[in-house]
Amino acid sequence: MKKLSRPSLLLGAAVVFFAAVVALAFVKENGLRDVANLQSEIAFVDAQAAGLKHENAMMARELASLNTSAAYAEAIARDSLGLVKPGEVVYEFIPAGQIARPAGAR
Repeated sequence: MKKLSRPSLLLGAAVVFFAAVVALAFVKENGLRDVANLQSEIAFVDAQAAGLKHENAMMARELASLNTSAAYAEAIARDSLGLVKPGEVVYEFIPAGQIARPAGAR
């Protein structure tokens, strides 16, 4: 059997050490796997933030419309609160299938 030279032994030890360090980088806490998971979480949170910014911009536009347009504010009050002006008559149309029938009527 051939005896290994000292440089060969050092190279072999360095390769084993490097392989161990790489393996630990993957499995150790806060390793490369955790970094990849955190990067995907960051992307998800960034997408949520972009959606919230868009929603915030829409709300700001609606607030500006409410502050500048009395007609818009009136339309919102009429639609969401069911408000009517004095003297107006409100007609409510009920679909035929939803009409309550008196007891005993066919």
